[in-house]
Amino acid sequence: MNALLLLTAASVGQPPMTLPTAQPAPMPATQPMTGTPPATNGGGNGNGDAKEEEKKDEPAAPEPYALQRLLSTTRFGSWLDDKGIKVDGWIQGNYTASTANRNNLPITFNDRGDFWQFNQNYFRVAKEVDTSKDEFQLGFRTDWILPGSDARFSLVRGLWDDQLKPAGRNGALPNYHPIDLFQVYAEAFMPNLGPKGSTVRVGRFATHVGYELVQGAETPFLSRSYMFQYNPFTHSGVWAITPLNDTWTVSNGFSVGTDNFFGDPTNRFTYLGQLKWAPKDGKTTAAFNVVLNDNNYQTNQAFPLYNVYNAVITHNLTDKLTYVADATFSHMDNTPLPAGGTGSATWYGAAQYLIYKHCDNLTSNLRVELFEDTKGVRTGFKGLYTDVAYNLAYSPVRSLILRPGVRYDHNNTSRPFEGKSDLFTATMDVILRY
Repeated sequence: MNALLLLTAASVGQPPMTLPTAQPAPMPATQPMTGTPPATNGGGNGNGDAKEEEKKDEPAAPEPYALQRLLSTTRFGSWLDDKGIKVDGWIQGNYTASTANRNNLPITFNDRGDFWQFNQNYFRVAKEVDTSKDEFQLGFRTDWILPGSDARFSLVRGLWDDQLKPAGRNGALPNYHPIDLFQVYAEAFMPNLGPKGSTVRVGRFATHVGYELVQGAETPFLSRSYMFQYNPFTHSGVWAITPLNDTWTVSNGFSVGTDNFFGDPTNRFTYLGQLKWAPKDGKTTAAFNVVLNDNNYQTNQAFPLYNVYNAVITHNLTDKLTYVADATFSHMDNTPLPAGGTGSATWYGAAQYLIYKHCDNLTSNLRVELFEDTKGVRTGFKGLYTDVAYNLAYSPVRSLILRPGVRYDHNNTSRPFEGKSDLFTATMDVILRY
């Protein structure tokens, strides 16, 4: 079993799902400070297409965080401002109390029980294009985890994945806090490509699939959903975002696979697509996302290729309460099965979120998820997982987020949680933005 988990998890840019018990292994300037993500997931990369005259009544952008303010007092900072380059980041850590002795897997990113984890030192630099301007523009973005335990899950094949290779007879990982260049891409806004112009990106970028994010300060929960963890994190390739009008946006692209990098032997042509419906003054948005390739497990590289179909719907029930539905179906052929032999495998699920903003500095987040790993190919244990999670996101000051939370998990068929079918965790998540 351990060998199979290592084979499956490490091959998709994630660490082994059996970490040793002693030592296991978008730059949105107006992002809410309470840990609540944007209403629609662009992988942290969303671009608006509103014209400048439509923005006149919007509130001014908030003051930059400490690092940008400090740099602005220097000549170098003035140069950054002149070029429209933004710099920011955050530090994130958590303590998780658990009914497991040490290991919470297959839950991530807080996979250790009764243990303090330094999740992310997340640093990013970006020059965003302004799609309201009818002119050709160039931009870029680079996001780093420098370092953090979360990078064990986001590292990809072909880019510094040596940090995850086992070392020593006990299988101990050489680096519990690796470094990951999570996003690195150049982008161009082409005003004459499409009815309202197009933004084209080339490089490694966060996936368009699903609602949750790797970025700890911009996703609602410390512990991620099963659908998030066991589906794509990033793609390396080309991605084009084309608004058709004020309601519809179509995005197309291709990559060399899922969670791998250019030049790796695992590279295979993969189509990326999204169709998004977002009425300008509406309360509801919807997006349908796909990742398509030949969906056959690469036996010689121990690497999965799988197809993903995803839908995300958000609806503002009131000015304070938002509902989100996120559903995903994935499948792969000719894959090694935990029960032995090879065959087809599917994993699918749906998560519902309620996000209630009590006031400017306090938000409640609730998630209820059902996730079926039909043959145990992704988590290592087959069965229907139930995940119920709740937290409070509190910001006593703009740069600090405190997120106490609880979560209950159950598998109706197997015993994935250190030989048990149930797991209860309580967390305290601390994020300091800079």
